This record gives sequence, structure tokens and C-alpha cells, in this order.
Amino acid sequence: MPPRKQVESLEHMCFMVMAGTLHRLAVELEEEPESCQVSAEELSSTVASLPAVINENMITKVIETIHQTVSRTRRTIGMRTCLEVLLQPHVQRLDLSGLFFKMRLPVAINMTIRNVVREQVGSMKNLMILNMVSKCSDEILCIVSQKCPNITEVIVSISDLVTDEGLKALALGCPKLEKLGISKCWEVTTDGIAYALQYGKNLQKLQCDQLGAVMINRFKKSNTTFKLTHFEQTQTLFEPQEEEIAWVGGACPCLESASLFVDDESLALVPQLGDIRVLEIETSAILGNGFVKAITNLGVSLLTLQLNCDEVNQEKIVLLGKCCPCLTTLHLTTATVEGDELLINPGQLFSSLTALHLQVWKETVISNECVEFFLMWCHKLESVVLKAELEFLTDQYLKRILAANPLTEAKRIIIASEKHVPLTLESVYRLMASCPSLENLGISSWDITEEEFFKIRDDVRKNNYNFMIS
Repeated sequence: MPPRKQVESLEHMCFMVMAGTLHRLAVELEEEPESCQVSAEELSSTVASLPAVINENMITKVIETIHQTVSRTRRTIGMRTCLEVLLQPHVQRLDLSGLFFKMRLPVAINMTIRNVVREQVGSMKNLMILNMVSKCSDEILCIVSQKCPNITEVIVSISDLVTDEGLKALALGCPKLEKLGISKCWEVTTDGIAYALQYGKNLQKLQCDQLGAVMINRFKKSNTTFKLTHFEQTQTLFEPQEEEIAWVGGACPCLESASLFVDDESLALVPQLGDIRVLEIETSAILGNGFVKAITNLGVSLLTLQLNCDEVNQEKIVLLGKCCPCLTTLHLTTATVEGDELLINPGQLFSSLTALHLQVWKETVISNECVEFFLMWCHKLESVVLKAELEFLTDQYLKRILAANPLTEAKRIIIASEKHVPLTLESVYRLMASCPSLENLGISSWDITEEEFFKIRDDVRKNNYNFMIS
């Protein structure tokens, strides 16, 4: 059966009480300052007396509290005061990403957030990490470049107010910068990216979908070397010459991962980047000799493969298992899995796999042989996601799978379809019994009534299982 929920830690309980209290006082200060028990200055002084690590945790917990309030009432009263109080000079890690990922806020509120950060961040001399996904601006980056010399990580992706000006200031003023995320910053040009590469001497990871084109076009004729551990080119098709990809491998000797939008021919060149451990590939081509050469040469170094393509041949799946025996994560998204021969796993293929995400789209039926190829033999699976037409996947079929491989390590299982998965309440309880580590089970497409869904939920609550159904 699934594990029981642990008793909520006193630390977490204290944080949430403190966050709720701070948010309540902030709301009172903005709505009825005359009747509030404390002033903004007193509240800020209290927070300032806390150790930095508690202050930083309070920021994320208060954002969580604000999210709950916004979801329930649509009101953002108190947000400004919370940020003014929490953004103290001793903060080293400022993570405001929850303001983007957890809630959609009006333009005026986003402007307020930026204004508060701009006013407060200049005093954060010890700031090392800044995460302002979708909320950042050039003004903020310029202040960070002037006042935060120890910063090592800045994530400002999806921020339309970040331009080349902000990047140049950051590259010049923050010599310790190691990680920079600027994906989907549409106002950033290739000039800004090149500037960040040229002056970010300690940059190890630059999240930017034009990285490959900028590096080759701007630096290939120079003797520049980079400390980058990640390489990507996903905005446009990456079609490098062999000498260009070889140059990238030589100029970036520390590369460990790559994200590429390529054709099959260019896939053959990927191993020249080095011993890539994590590879994300998107291609509209049918996988052919280029893919074969890539996985053959990467071999045991490849640990994670995320592949999005129009068609996968069954023989290529078998070859992948033979060439890359150390693969632990496989995400395969495709329109169809083709092949004339039966897909059979002799027992040793993908034996190291812990995460399998198999999605066959366009309402294409996936074969039972493909499901059995993985689920019968991958005994270390911790995460299983199957999204396709799965009419054959009945209670009895799943029972036979679990008899061969009980999935005892599985923590997450999601089986879904655009139409219907003929699994019933019987399979829910069978998986709960077979998978002692199971924490998340996706059953939205199953043959389960609303009444049965509530019954499962009530059983989970009654037995205090650390288990979520969705």
C-alpha cells in the first residue's frame, strides 16, 4: 500500500503560521492602517531580526499564502507590503518565481512587484540567487549589476522588459555569474547574447534558445573558450557543418547536456560535442542513420534522452536499449511507433530506466508489445507516464503486467488517453497494493465514476496515505 503521510514538521507549521500572520498584518496595513496592531516599520524590523535562511523561506511561504488568497478571493491586497517587509538586505536567495507559476496577476500588480524589487534589491549586498521569471526588467538588472557583485544565478526568462541593455550590465557587473536564464525574452537580440557570452567569464549555463547560432556566428573564428556545461539551439533548425560542431565541442570542453532542434543528418554530429549525458532532441524527420550514429557513439555516457519526433521505428528503440545501457530517463513523444518485427525485450534492455514518459499523439494506437517491452522488464521504474490510445489496457492486462513486474519502486504512474482507458476501480487498488512507494496516480481517463473517485479519495484520507489521485 502507499506510504502513510508523515506528521507535519513543526518547522513547516511555524513557517505557515508566520506567513499567514505576516500576510494578515500586511492586508490590515493597506486597508486600515490606523487600526492595525503594528506599523510597517515595526513589522519590517521584526523580519530583519530573523536569520537570512528563515527570511528566505518566509518569502516562498508568504507567496504561497498570497496564492491561496488570490485563488479564493481574486484580491491582491497586502502583496506590496509583504514584499517591502520581506526583501531585507541580508537575503541571499530571492525566489519570486511563484508569482508567475502560481497565479496570473494584473499588469498593475506586476508593475508594483517590479517597483518594490527595484527599490529593495540595491541593499542586498549578499544576494547570490535571483529568480524573477516573467517579472524582471532592465532597471532591476542594472541595479543588481551595480549592487550585487556576488550573484551567481539569475533567471529572468519570459520577461519582455529585459533587453540587451540589462544583459550587458549584468555581464560586466557580476563576474561570478554562473547561471543565466533568458529563454523567451523576446526583446533580447543576438548582440546581447553574444555580449553575455563574451564577458560572462564564469558562465556555466546559459538558457537561451539561440545559443548555438550565436556561438558559431560570433565566436567561431576566435580562440575563445567557454565554461558552459549546457548547449542549446531550439529556436530554429540547427544545421551545422561538421567543423562547426567540432569547434563547439573544443571551445566548450565541459559540456554535459544539449537541447537541439535538428534533422536526422545533423544528429550524427551530436557526439562531437563531447560526452553528453542529457540530450533533448526535437525533429520533424524520420529517425535514420543520423540517430543510429548518435546513440552508437554516445553509448554509456547518455543517461537521459528526451525525444520529440514524427515517427519512431521499433528497431531504433531496441538499438537505443543496446547502445545506451546506462539510460535512466526516457521521454519519447511521437506521432507513431512503426515496425514490421515484434518488439521484444530479451530482458536486459533499459534495465537502468527509472523514468519512462511515452506519448503517442494524434490519437494513434500504441501496441501492447510496446507497453510490455518496457513495463515487463524495467524493474527500477519510479515514474511511468503513458499517453496514447490504450484500448487493450484492461484490468486483466494490467494484472498480468504487475505479475511479471510489480513496479515496487514506482512513485508516479499516469495512464491517460484522449478517449478512454478501460481500467476500473479494481486497478486502482491493485496498483496501491503492488506499489508501496506510490504517491501520485493519474486516472482521469479511466472507466471510473465520480462516486468511485470520491470513494478512493475518502479511503486515502481515512488511512492517511501520502497519495494523490488526479
